Amino acid sequence: MTTTMAAKPAMPMVADVEHTFIDLADGRMHVATLGSGDPVLLLAGFGQTWWEWRDLMPALASAGYQAIAPDLRGDGWTDLPASAITRTRREEDVIALLDTLQLDSVRLVSHDIGSITAFQLTLDFPDRFTAQVLLAVPPPQMKFSLSLMPGMRHLWHQEVIPIPGLGPALLRGGRLPRRLFSNFSARPMDPEVVNLAVEILGDPEISEASALLCRRMVLTELVRIVRGAYRNERFAMPTLFVFGTEDIVFPPQIARKVFENPETIGADVRLALIDGAAHYIIDENPDATVPVIVDFLASV
Repeated sequence: MTTTMAAKPAMPMVADVEHTFIDLADGRMHVATLGSGDPVLLLAGFGQTWWEWRDLMPALASAGYQAIAPDLRGDGWTDLPASAITRTRREEDVIALLDTLQLDSVRLVSHDIGSITAFQLTLDFPDRFTAQVLLAVPPPQMKFSLSLMPGMRHLWHQEVIPIPGLGPALLRGGRLPRRLFSNFSARPMDPEVVNLAVEILGDPEISEASALLCRRMVLTELVRIVRGAYRNERFAMPTLFVFGTEDIVFPPQIARKVFENPETIGADVRLALIDGAAHYIIDENPDATVPVIVDFLASV
């Protein structure tokens, strides 16, 4: 089941970014790095790659950090495993990356499905993460209420993608990925961003693995959150949640309500709202988003 680099699209370039591969138990992980100093780990969202962070990485390097952006399994230029991608596999891969790079602890920035892995990591391995920023994902400790229902109707794709046969076919066809970028952004997305995601998800093995990941992790975690599995968990590190003011699932009034009692999420929890952005925050408005992230990391 391993997908090799020969089957992948051309690598987009960012000035001075170095590309390396580390050996995992059953394949190689692609890692993009830039800068030196305290490490900041970057985990991309669904259908995206290390390149999601193309505007943040230079800013982090200029601020004295080392930006480390891996492609997790099923993303970008990293090999697929011989068996299915699971929540546990993604966590193990990230910890293996940190161990290989001899990093005892890092700051963590994530988006979308990358943030699901991020909050699992920071709750399961709090000593490995000194601060975290989560883009466009609510806290797993939140309580569901009727006020959330209008936004939830936009998440129909989370039930369609996991369907065996149908979900992978829709991802491969390209129309569904394009529709997701269109529906969940406040402004037209860079065609290069969309085309790269469509090309990667067009790989039959990647589309199958992505659909299975949605079934085994995204839906599973949604059920766990609704049932209150994380209700008594608290983040041990400073944590910033970032939402776009035009997010159709978590608009500002809902985001503020979710964070009315931040002490139920962690000891130091903050909320930032970015104008002119929806779900794909850093793609849509990097000029506003990047400084918010860098300033937060510098403050903790």
